[in-house]
Amino acid sequence: MWQDVKDGGASAWKQPFAVTALFLYRFAWGFALFALVKSVVEPLMYRFPNESTDPGQFRLFLAESQFRLLKTDIVMPYVWLLLALLAARMLLTPLLNAGLYYSIAHTRLNPGYRFFKGIRELARPFFLYYLLQTALIGIPGYLVLLPALRRVWSAGSSYEGILLNALPWIGGTLAYCFLVKLLIMYLQFGRLSERSPLAALGVFLRAFVPVLLISLTLLAAGWLASLVVLTASYLWAGFWALVLYQLFRFAETFLDVWAVTSQHSLYVRKTG
Repeated sequence: MWQDVKDGGASAWKQPFAVTALFLYRFAWGFALFALVKSVVEPLMYRFPNESTDPGQFRLFLAESQFRLLKTDIVMPYVWLLLALLAARMLLTPLLNAGLYYSIAHTRLNPGYRFFKGIRELARPFFLYYLLQTALIGIPGYLVLLPALRRVWSAGSSYEGILLNALPWIGGTLAYCFLVKLLIMYLQFGRLSERSPLAALGVFLRAFVPVLLISLTLLAAGWLASLVVLTASYLWAGFWALVLYQLFRFAETFLDVWAVTSQHSLYVRKTG
């Protein structure tokens, strides 16, 4: 397993174009969400009562906001914009994954060329796998998680009790999503190596323990890096903290690519 992590790190280092493309994609997505939230929140904050305002003004502000949200279509342009952003993300994510996976498996080609060649050759199957992943996550979430959270909410007597009762459901859902993404990753490896989905599923099940350990190891490394950066930003606020945060986002993208390359190294070893 550790050899796969080591080989995966070396492979990730050979993916400068893919890492940069994913970083720019995430930066653009984050900026778009920030601009959307700012366009909604900033006008509201201008009208938000300050601390010296009479409490009645604050209640009036809440009542007016509730009326505008529930009884008018003021929120619909933002809803449509958010849906458009989500649709763009659902379209671009499998394309970028196709480029990344192909680039990992064909390191002898030029970095930029192999990335776009992967998009051309694997776009359709990777898009279908992305839809499968969305269905495997979304349908159980709608049929199981939402009813469970409604029951927890209706049975709760305090916010603390509701949160404590909801945590097992939320934790179980996150673990399930984590496993589904790993499964889809191995199905994509199978498509990349022109093996059947059943063969790729067999590799995933036989190597389940090292698959899980590799993912958890690199996930823990990402969390540790996040903790270090957040601590440094708190102690060292200012321009350099912003620079450090952007460097961290790039390093985070590299760690995500490293996670994929390590799993691919394990997959190749198990099928070689």
